[in-house]
Amino acid sequence: MTEMGRLLKDCGVRSVYRCMPARSRRAGVWRVLNQDDIDWFDQNAVCKGYTPDEMVFSQGDACDGIYLICKGMAAVRKSSSEGKSVLMKLARPGDMLGYRPFLAGEPHRARAQFVKPGGRVCFLKSSVVRELLMRQPLFGLELLKCVSKELGEAEERFSHSVTKVLRNRFGHWLLLMKEPYGTSLDDGGLVLELPISRAEIAEMLGVRAESLSRAIHQMTEDGVVRFTGRKAWIDEPDRLIEELS
Repeated sequence: MTEMGRLLKDCGVRSVYRCMPARSRRAGVWRVLNQDDIDWFDQNAVCKGYTPDEMVFSQGDACDGIYLICKGMAAVRKSSSEGKSVLMKLARPGDMLGYRPFLAGEPHRARAQFVKPGGRVCFLKSSVVRELLMRQPLFGLELLKCVSKELGEAEERFSHSVTKVLRNRFGHWLLLMKEPYGTSLDDGGLVLELPISRAEIAEMLGVRAESLSRAIHQMTEDGVVRFTGRKAWIDEPDRLIEELS
């Protein structure tokens, strides 16, 4: 069996392209691929499984291509010269990593490692991505859209960190978790299965864990949100939205 055959067998699919989450194939960058592009993708993509804490790439590594998260969740962290680590984002199935440094011709400015078991990534090396850009120009336009969206999100996070109190920033973060990790209840409430610990949430918000704990305690006292382990119960989501407006 060829190496690609073994990779496909490990993924449990006949096509590396089909290894992608369905929503990724229907929207965003990959939706512009025609059948010839998909066949070519299958011939050149490499799919690999990852264990928890296994590194996808390290900060400062040369960018050798782009990565598509097919399964699991990866944490993207950036370390300062003093060694302080900051959680920048959580990459879930359908998200791409490495496209910004690839387009900029720069090394990775952060590291990515899986935080849950069963992680899987499809990788396209740089030469393959360049060929794909030549084969399908619309793919390049979609990549630029991704970069623009990421820049806008970074600007919004910076604005929140400067202008909003921690309570509002945490409330905003909870609402962002609704789509990937939330379940709407029959009574109109919302329950979130938080993907990371409170310490990691604090790291992502750029605050001390003690400060976040105080904000959570106050929000619980006010009846805005309550917690049981990693579950956050928001009985009145409209109340939280109104508080943030």
